[in-house]
Amino acid sequence: MIHPAGDTTAVGSRATSDAKAPATDGAGERSPLPADATVERLPLSGGDAIELLSVPLSAYGDVTTLATVAAGWVARAVSPAESGTGAGTLLNVPLYGCHVAWSPGRAAVVGPPAKLGQLRESVVEFATREARLRDAEHRLAGLLAGAEDDATVAFAVDERPLARRAGLSARYRETVACRRQLTELAPAIHAPPVHPPTLANQLGERLRDRARLTERLDHALDRADFVERVAEACGQRTADVASARRHLALEWTIVVLLLAQTAMLTVELLTARGGS
Repeated sequence: MIHPAGDTTAVGSRATSDAKAPATDGAGERSPLPADATVERLPLSGGDAIELLSVPLSAYGDVTTLATVAAGWVARAVSPAESGTGAGTLLNVPLYGCHVAWSPGRAAVVGPPAKLGQLRESVVEFATREARLRDAEHRLAGLLAGAEDDATVAFAVDERPLARRAGLSARYRETVACRRQLTELAPAIHAPPVHPPTLANQLGERLRDRARLTERLDHALDRADFVERVAEACGQRTADVASARRHLALEWTIVVLLLAQTAMLTVELLTARGGS
């Protein structure tokens, strides 16, 4: 039997179900969750957070029904515009009598009370890595959109390359920051299966595979390489233009000095001839 969940009262980054009022989802609608279900809002790295629903099986034992309810609660966080996209992915992972539903910003774990801690820990660890990867993908998409414009302006013969020098420098630094972030994620995402396997490790591996973290990381690294090469080429071209302008200014200065020296010598010669 399914009952409305208790209202959640935040304590730090964790929420507990003390009051017995119907729980609501992000849109303010009633969520038919079990009364002993709890909702936590846990911070992730980078300022993100995830709402995590924990549903123990002790009072009910019907994992199929509770998994459907939990997945529906998670799905309400995915907007119709995002459905089917990377930002709106909904994953359902059944595992050894447990069930986990995940989407960016919201997740649910269903299982025996003794296993909920492992499931929560694995979900938070996966969500942290996925959030950092998604952030890098978003930043690289913006950098990639401006790469063609930078390449076009870099070979202009007017003042435009120099005018965009500060922007090129900022985008190069952003690209390096993205590459560093991806490089830090690579060892965990490419990590081989752990032996002997545990519930938390197997859940993390299944979430990683279904979210295609390995493929997304490799693709993001390829995009970062491309953007970095464009930024380096544009930066080198801009530096060459600036160097050429400095050399030209130096050459004109030398010419002016030579002309001035020639004029002074001419005046001295004329003065000496007039005196003789």
